[in-house]
Amino acid sequence: MFMRPKKAEPEVLARKTLGDLGFEFDKSREGVLRHKESGKKYEYDFFGKEKKHNSEFYQQISNASSREVANILVDDLNMEPIAVPDKNQPHCNIYASPGALKSKNLVVMVGGNVNFCGVWAWNALVKHGLRKGTMVEYIRECTKRGYGVMVLNPYENISASDGVTETFNSYSGHSVDINGSETADEHVGYVWSRIIRGSGVEKVAFVAYNTGGIAVANVLKYDYTRFTKKVAGVAFIDSTHSDFQLGSGPVAWIQAAANHWVTSRESRGSRVGSGRTGCLTMSAGNSTDCRELTPSLCMDLVLDFIDKCFVCAMVVDIPETMPNEQAVLEAVNVIAAPSEAQMRPTTPVQQDGYYGWE
Repeated sequence: MFMRPKKAEPEVLARKTLGDLGFEFDKSREGVLRHKESGKKYEYDFFGKEKKHNSEFYQQISNASSREVANILVDDLNMEPIAVPDKNQPHCNIYASPGALKSKNLVVMVGGNVNFCGVWAWNALVKHGLRKGTMVEYIRECTKRGYGVMVLNPYENISASDGVTETFNSYSGHSVDINGSETADEHVGYVWSRIIRGSGVEKVAFVAYNTGGIAVANVLKYDYTRFTKKVAGVAFIDSTHSDFQLGSGPVAWIQAAANHWVTSRESRGSRVGSGRTGCLTMSAGNSTDCRELTPSLCMDLVLDFIDKCFVCAMVVDIPETMPNEQAVLEAVNVIAAPSEAQMRPTTPVQQDGYYGWE
């Protein structure tokens, strides 16, 4: 009797810890990745000319390093994990500083590029260390300023067959979706509506990197009235959002209450082309060949902006209607091609709430 061979389930990718691999982050300000015994800094060609071994080990150490950041948030920064949606079902964790949801001012960090929680970019983390590759330094500086801090986890969207939370990049076997976090947009919307929006926090500021900017812009779009009553500003970093996805109220709000720092060799803080982000766009002064270093290079500029957001009056009560196209374009100081203008809605828009967030 012929029996079809059982297809092997793809194995879990790189579940070893940093300790298992013989590495650790050193205690310097940079938090560099070093071999535990030799103290040698990790380099891609750790195994010399063994290309396949180097490549496989790089994937393992990138995954293990990224996962280790969650432990650092808890053990070194005293942050508290919050299960989303809850501990009684498949869930991911977000992290909050003690008393964050009762603080006067809350900074919410949203990463991008399908990374693990608290990581700007895994390649920057492995090559340059914790200070440049993760949100750790931002969290420390915000805490010094007396702000509450919350780190969201928009890309750990699935639970693997053994119950461990994964990103779509880190695991290819059987998995189940995490309710409320099926996508980055849903995760940010869920945390906003279920945790942040009804909290005792007076003012919120978002720091949104790369694709995380789209998720924050969508919350602004779909929960416009309540968002603008609580959010003092948004600092975008190399964001991929577009004002073309927004109505007139969000476009006007984002122009008044958001700034955007991008990878550019122009002098730090100088104004550069805005594209369609709808807000003031400035150079982060990144003259390196690694664009993933941009969040660390513009940190002081971002935090100065957040300081001002918390001090200034809130930007609220901008009517959510859609006037003529030219008025909208003038409001954000951009010129659209006729084909783009024709795509804009021309009727009044009501955008308050998102399916699944209520």
